[in-house]
Amino acid sequence: MKKILIIPVLFLTACASPETIVTTTKYQVITPNAGMYNCPTIRAFPDPLTLSDIQVAQLIVQLYENNQTCKNSIEAIKKFLQDAKARIERG
Repeated sequence: MKKILIIPVLFLTACASPETIVTTTKYQVITPNAGMYNCPTIRAFPDPLTLSDIQVAQLIVQLYENNQTCKNSIEAIKKFLQDAKARIERG
């Protein structure tokens, strides 16, 4: 009788699935500092019908300076993210 009870147990262990391998992916979110987002804008444009040549020139200079500031900010964010990615890939 003992042989009959042992045989079904052996069949169950022989049919057991192999060890399951679980793979997980770890994501890490990197966000730049809020101070890096610096893109100044002009709140309200002056009336184009009443602008003098000097005011047009001043507006163009202001837009150019704002564009340079924003460009520098975007480049800083890009460099920050590239550095963060490199650190994560190194481990």
